[in-house]
Amino acid sequence: MKYAVKKEFTDEELIQRVTDVMEIRNVMGRHAYYHAKGLHERELKEIWVQKPENQKTASFGQNWGYNVGMERIDAYYGKGSVENYQKDLEELHAVDPSVEVTKENLGIGSLVIHMLTAPYIEVAADGKTAQGLWYSPGAVGGVHPDHSDGLMMYEKYGVDFMKEDGQWKIWHLFIGTDFAVPAGQDLKGDTILEQERKIAAGEMEKPKNPMADCKDPNFIPMDAYSLKYNYSFYPAIPEPYYSFDECVSNGPEGNPNYKKEVAKR
Repeated sequence: MKYAVKKEFTDEELIQRVTDVMEIRNVMGRHAYYHAKGLHERELKEIWVQKPENQKTASFGQNWGYNVGMERIDAYYGKGSVENYQKDLEELHAVDPSVEVTKENLGIGSLVIHMLTAPYIEVAADGKTAQGLWYSPGAVGGVHPDHSDGLMMYEKYGVDFMKEDGQWKIWHLFIGTDFAVPAGQDLKGDTILEQERKIAAGEMEKPKNPMADCKDPNFIPMDAYSLKYNYSFYPAIPEPYYSFDECVSNGPEGNPNYKKEVAKR
């Protein structure tokens, strides 16, 4: 899709655009480090949109759908993460009392590495919004009372940014996971194509959507991303654009499957 954009910029405008790109990269760098430390609540307060009208339309999407609105995002990614860490810590404490249930021990033993590579950023010609795309090789793991686990994963990050009072903030964040392989296992036996073959042959049941039981009206369930590696065309590589258009955004409205899901309702 082509956009009407300004073909020429003044030297001052070009300097501002370069500055914008560097500031956006720093915002996503902070996201990566906050995520690694489990500081999601701090992330939402510092580098996500803060104005009420923008928080209403903020979104956090993954393969299985979108959390819309800051209240819902906080319940899932912010406070929700703290609750999960708390539960894990209490389970560890139950089998080893030396592991104290304290705020400092939340997330103990967890591994969250999501590197952001190959940044591709387009700042709108009007300077109010920007779109970015990253690829993320990552590794995650955790310690449990009877075992530890780990995954190697590869993902795409599609992000819309909005400038609030001169500061770039995350507005829509979408993370599409291509695959996640348990440590020590062969990818070949767990590809989506192999799963489809087994399901068709009756050798396994269709994997359950991890958010299938979510009844929150601010969660939009959908098949938002294809697990067939390199098959999904969303999120797309950003193109030059003049001003924000939700139909080509990283929010739910910009997903090719959004209209199909709306039609079902």
